[in-house]
Amino acid sequence: MNSKTTAEGVQLPLNLGLNDGIWCPQGALDAMARFHDRTSLRWYSDADNTPLREAIAALDGVRADQVFLHNGSGPILKQVVPHIIRTEIKRSPMRILRHLLQKNGYPIIAPRMTYSKVPKKASEIGLTVHLLPLSPDNGFRFDVNLLSERLRQQDGFVYLCSPNNPTGNLIITRDEVKELCARFPASTFWVDEAYVQYVDPAEHDYVSPLVRDTPNLVVSRTFSFAYGMAGVRIGYLLANKPLVDTLNSQLTDYRIGGLQEAMAIAALHDPEHLPFVRRTLGPERARIEAGLSAMPGLQAFPSLANFVLARFTDGRSGAWLKAELKKRGVLIKDFSPWGDERYDEYFRVTLGVEAENTLFLDAVADALGAARA
Repeated sequence: MNSKTTAEGVQLPLNLGLNDGIWCPQGALDAMARFHDRTSLRWYSDADNTPLREAIAALDGVRADQVFLHNGSGPILKQVVPHIIRTEIKRSPMRILRHLLQKNGYPIIAPRMTYSKVPKKASEIGLTVHLLPLSPDNGFRFDVNLLSERLRQQDGFVYLCSPNNPTGNLIITRDEVKELCARFPASTFWVDEAYVQYVDPAEHDYVSPLVRDTPNLVVSRTFSFAYGMAGVRIGYLLANKPLVDTLNSQLTDYRIGGLQEAMAIAALHDPEHLPFVRRTLGPERARIEAGLSAMPGLQAFPSLANFVLARFTDGRSGAWLKAELKKRGVLIKDFSPWGDERYDEYFRVTLGVEAENTLFLDAVADALGAARA
C-alpha cells in the first residue's frame, strides 16, 4: 500500500489495528532532549536498571526487587508463562503424571474473549485450557464465582486482562483478586494491567500493590499504551522476589538502555500526562462508540481503554470490513478463529487523534454505503 497524506494531514495507510498509544509524556521528551550531543549515548545504564525499578516500585506499591524489566510486555509473556507452568507442574508428582498423560498438570484458565496469546499458544502446544464465559449479552461481565468453581476442581494458571483486550471493560476488582489469591494459594494469578492507566485510580483500585505481600500474584504493565512509548519498548512484571531473581538469571544485564531508562523515569514522574490522556481520549472514544453504533448493522461496546470493540449484527464479518477499509487506507483488527473459538462478526479499532478517528468513521460509512448500493 503506497504511503500518502490526506488533506487533513493523516498519513496513510493509517494503522488502527495495533494498540499503540498516542501521546508521549512531555517529561519523557524533555529527558530525550538531554541526549543532545555525539557523546550522550556512550554510557551503559546500571546493569539491573535500579533507578527505573525503584521509580516503578514507588508508584506501584511494591519493592524494587519485585520489579522485572524487559523490552515490552510481549517478551515477558513469552518468557514467564512457560516458566511458571513448568515450575508448578514439577512441584507435585500428581501434576507431573497429569501432564504426561493429558497435558493437564497445571491448566490455563482465562475468559473466553481476551488477549489470545496466552490461551491460544497454550492450546497450540497441547496444554489444557479452560475458557470461562464472557458474553456481550451482559456487557462482557466476568463471573468470579465460575472461576472459583473451576479452581476448586484443580489448581491452575489464571490469566486475567483488566481492562480486558479486546472488550475494553474491567473484569475484576482488587478485592476480588485478593480474595482469590488467599483462597487458592496453589494457583497462580496473572493480572495483565497493560491498559489500566487509562482508568482513573480514583475510580478503580489498581491490583499492583497486592503483589508486595501476595506470592501467587503477578501483574504485568507496559509503557506502550497510556504512556505512548511503544517505540521505546519497555514492559515490566511485578512478582515475588524469588521469581524475579530467577527471571533475571535467565537473561543478560543491561536490557534497558540509558536513553530508554531516562525517558521511562521521566514519564512516571510527569504528573500531567495521565490526566491529560484520560481527559483527551474520553470524548474521542465516545465519538467512535456512538458513530459505529449509529450505523446500520453495527454495535459498538463501551470501553475504558484506547480501543473500541464492535460487531456486525447483520451477518457480515470483521474480516469483510477489514478488507474494505484496507482499500481505503485504514487498517483495523479482526479476529482469526482458533480451536473452537469463533469471533467472525467482531472487529476492534484503536483510537487515534481526532482527524484519524474522523477518517476511520468516514471510511466505515463509505464501505457500508458502497455495500448497500
